[in-house]
Amino acid sequence: MITLNYALTKEDYVNYYTYVTWDAPENRKKRMIYYAKQVVPIVLFLTAFYYTGLFQRNSLFIMVIAGFLLLTTLLSLMGVRSNSVRLAEKVADDPANGSIFLETELSFSETGITIKDEMKETRYQWKAFVKKQESALYYFLFLNAIQAVIIPKKHLQNTEVKSQLDKLLAQQLSFDAELGHLLKS
Repeated sequence: MITLNYALTKEDYVNYYTYVTWDAPENRKKRMIYYAKQVVPIVLFLTAFYYTGLFQRNSLFIMVIAGFLLLTTLLSLMGVRSNSVRLAEKVADDPANGSIFLETELSFSETGITIKDEMKETRYQWKAFVKKQESALYYFLFLNAIQAVIIPKKHLQNTEVKSQLDKLLAQQLSFDAELGHLLKS
């Protein structure tokens, strides 16, 4: 049995939310579509400018227009991820969501995971987890498309505990939970 004690921080929640909504590998298609939608209007503007003779005007005017297009494109491309971060921070700052950040004990066994804090005790069988994802800093064990048990790797005391957890997850999680999301992308 492996037992971890920790409290999620605001940063942990923000990282989780941003990962799930934007950074996860399965969101690659969504990111590409978003980026394409940002570039298409610029191509349309440049085409219109070319065919209306705008590029034959004063070079300062052309530079101002090009700079404006470039700036708005960069801001929109960089803004989408920061919007996810802001939304996550809003959720984390809401006092009604304080239970997310309680000191928690996770116990991993052959039969499942038990999660205890000062307000509740919840037991999940391994088959309750529909997907496992791993980032550089976290394990995410999903119960559905948006709700997950967040396990910060910084709370794994040493590499032996991490390897024990990796082994247990590999043994207990279904193939679909462990790798299925990679095949569906």
